[in-house]
Amino acid sequence: MYGYAGRILRVDLTEGKTYTVSTTTYADRFLGGIGFADKIYWDEARPDMDPFDPESLLFFTVGPLTGTLVPGSARTIVAGKSPITYPRPAYTRSSFGGEWGPELKFAGYDCLVIKGKAEKPVYLWIQDDNVEIRDATRIWGADAYATQDLVKREVGDERAQVVAIGPAGEKLVRFACIIHRRARAAGQGGFGAVMGSKNLKAIAVRGTKGVAVADPEGVLALREYVTPRFVICCSSIEDSRRFHATRDHWNITKMANPWIPPFIKKYGLDSRGRVRNTGCFACPIGCHNYCEVPGFPGGEISCLQWWYANLITNRSPLPDEKAERATWEAKTLADQYGLNAYEFMQMIPLLRALHADGIIDDEKTGIPISKFPDREFMVTLLRKITYREGFGDILAEGTWRAAEKLGVLEEHFLKRDLGEFSGSYFVSGGAGGHGFSGHYDPRAFILDALLWAMYSRDPFDHAHEDTNLVFWSGLPFEEQKKIAKEIYGSENAIHPIGKPEYDEDKARAVIIIENRANVKDALTLCDWLYPMILDAVTGGVGDLTVESKFFTAVTGKEMTYEELLKIGERLWNLERAIMVTEGRTRKDDTLPDLYFMYPQKAPEIPSPPIDREKFEELKTHYYRLRGWDPSTGYPTEEKLKELGLEDVAAKLREMGKIG
Repeated sequence: MYGYAGRILRVDLTEGKTYTVSTTTYADRFLGGIGFADKIYWDEARPDMDPFDPESLLFFTVGPLTGTLVPGSARTIVAGKSPITYPRPAYTRSSFGGEWGPELKFAGYDCLVIKGKAEKPVYLWIQDDNVEIRDATRIWGADAYATQDLVKREVGDERAQVVAIGPAGEKLVRFACIIHRRARAAGQGGFGAVMGSKNLKAIAVRGTKGVAVADPEGVLALREYVTPRFVICCSSIEDSRRFHATRDHWNITKMANPWIPPFIKKYGLDSRGRVRNTGCFACPIGCHNYCEVPGFPGGEISCLQWWYANLITNRSPLPDEKAERATWEAKTLADQYGLNAYEFMQMIPLLRALHADGIIDDEKTGIPISKFPDREFMVTLLRKITYREGFGDILAEGTWRAAEKLGVLEEHFLKRDLGEFSGSYFVSGGAGGHGFSGHYDPRAFILDALLWAMYSRDPFDHAHEDTNLVFWSGLPFEEQKKIAKEIYGSENAIHPIGKPEYDEDKARAVIIIENRANVKDALTLCDWLYPMILDAVTGGVGDLTVESKFFTAVTGKEMTYEELLKIGERLWNLERAIMVTEGRTRKDDTLPDLYFMYPQKAPEIPSPPIDREKFEELKTHYYRLRGWDPSTGYPTEEKLKELGLEDVAAKLREMGKIG
């Protein structure tokens, strides 16, 4: 099988057994990546299963392009029942880049499926056809950085690629993440806690098999064609042109201003401290820097490293050098503990608000909230959450559940504008929906509001494209409209920032974005590069067919852009069916009340509140265009059969949950 390794590795930690099944069962209809996870989860998982149940399934899966020279193809999808989704655990996904995914492919596997719970701490050692479940008792308790080093030492191969959890995952902190290297994480979703619930500390992989490609010359020609054309996510066309010329992502792109804290230059953590560019396997972009700066831990630093550090404190500029260094240390410490730094974007504003109102204080919580953002506050907060100490045990449940336990969920969080406690970031308090932190304010971008409402988590793990066009591109709005007509079918598919519109053209654009996003996560490709809605060379619309061209060159199977989108639609409908079996209905497709109550005051994107009645009309347009029942949000039997999902339709019909 060109492009595919041909096998799916199954591991049962309870039984201590491993075995393989053929990839061919799933490849044609579900493509790879998230598609494999979706189908196996649908076939085998119980809708009411708790994420920490030993029989809960955890997926690490890659696509047919992974391990080749296709730019941006080194993503690994992590999927399963998430412990952080609210109000109930739900099936969702996360992802990370680096080298681990390609290494899994080189070992001969397209997907790793883990279930069960080991009697004692273990790690997996996958070396081509040899798969071992090894004792990790000596490693249990180590941080995520140290664990990777210890595992490599134990297996005796420094070239092994490792993913690991820190103490937060071991303690089942609901927003614990999975760490790879020093700057990669499957952050959102809480899958580090799922690993911890299985007593699984790490997974090490070493492969020597390689990946067979049908048309190597074709792949190389496409790579040469596409690389200078990429408009890097969160960058304007002009920024991207300069980036391609200099590779100086720190000082050129819009990401450096205003959301990257300005003190990166103060300490030389930009091009001055850069030793070399680095990035994911075989990607020519190399958007990470390897920095060596006195007084700071050396190593790989993504353009997001300082940004995530800033999100922890939600404060820019920071008041003094002490706070600046504490911010950096907090991000590094969060990674070592295995905590999703993004969660603090909503947790810290809530804590500060409750402290200001006298509902909590330093003495009762054991956390020096009054000293925010100094080092003592950050280090104490992270430690108490990681080890579930005192008040940290409540916070370890995640912001939404913690607010519920404290009796402040509605009035003090979901119905309150926390903007005064949120620093410079645009989302007031960060409460995005479904238990996750916000990313891009839905009041400014109504397409993003609908994406948020319909997804199982924040959608920006794979669906940046509309904000890339409207917010980042640097093009006049009239030019943006022309591109929107090419990529969404109508100039009316987008609206000016902060001037929301609610017609069916917006709903149709969201459907296209969702279908393309699932294609990316099935192939598996980087959301920072794909789809090519813009072209840095021409300054106009990009080549939306490059994914299908790469797929054809790698696999030898002819695949058109339209055929790929149809697979994306199939996957989205399958995921909706999973949501429905877990209890999702139209009433759950919404946002926190604060977005319908307050305007967004950030100067970059001042916007009115979302009109609740018009938003419900927009949802109706969406369901109708999707072929779903507008009254319930359930997929219809006709649509499922059209997509070749007859078995899905039959199961939903038996449950009485079909449109």
